Order: sequence, then C-alpha cells, then structure tokens
Amino acid sequence: MISLILTASSDADALARLLSALVPGAAEGLVREVAVLGAQGVCGDIADEAGADLYSADAFADALARARGPWLLGLPVTAVFEPQWIAALGFHLAREPARPARLVASGLGLPGFGLTGRPEGWLVPKSLAPSAAARPCEQDLQRLARRGGQRLRVLRRA
Repeated sequence: MISLILTASSDADALARLLSALVPGAAEGLVREVAVLGAQGVCGDIADEAGADLYSADAFADALARARGPWLLGLPVTAVFEPQWIAALGFHLAREPARPARLVASGLGLPGFGLTGRPEGWLVPKSLAPSAAARPCEQDLQRLARRGGQRLRVLRRA
C-alpha cells in the first residue's frame, strides 16, 4: 500500500535500523516498496541488500513516478517508529476520504526536526502528488502533508 521514499545520508547504521524497522510493515502488507535516493558505498550496499530500489540523489521525481503503491511516505533516515506505527498508519490509510498527514514524534520530536516545526515525515495519497507540481520534489509533498491537517504520532525520539 505504501511506497516509501528515503534520501540516504552517510549514516549507514541509521539506514540499516530504519530498513529493518520496515520489515514488520512489509510482512503486514503495509509497506509495498522502498526507494532510496543518493545511497553510495556502504549505504548503497545496505539498501540494495534490503531490496530497496536505488536512485541517484536528484531522481526524486523518477522515484515518485515509478512508485507502485497508492500512498507515498517520506521519512528522514534517522526516523524511529513507535511500537504502534503499523496500526496507526493502517487506520489512517483506511479512512475516507484519503488525506495527507504529517508523521510526527511523540513529545518533542526528533533532534533537528520537531523543535523547528519541520515535519519529521509525510504521508500523501499518490493521487494527490501530481497536483503539487509538474515535477514534484520532496518539499512539495511536505507542504501538501502540512496542509492536510492530520498529524500521526508514529515516530519517537532516537
């Protein structure tokens, strides 16, 4: 159901933790695929071994166009899920009408994200993504999620 789009960093441990945390969501049928942008070296190897689709750092629009899930999810590579994340996202996806949402951390948020008011993650129906821009970028989908008004507390501080 969800196509996850990640922008890699040089933090191989964080990428490995996040990709591992997605396994239960994939087993439940919630996470359909993962696209990792800009992964190089060890991070590229980790993403490839996890079965992620690899893209160059500037290929967000291409990853978006190839996403097969009806929902798009973007997270920072340092994101850590709350234990109930699968149920919370599943509940949101089942609601009608489909609405974008910000994925936020319980409490103060992730260092460098929650304290600045910047969304930690975004969840957008793919059907709404083209309306963000002719060649949408991640910031377009973040803005769309902010305007959606929904906040899902599915992340926690690392």
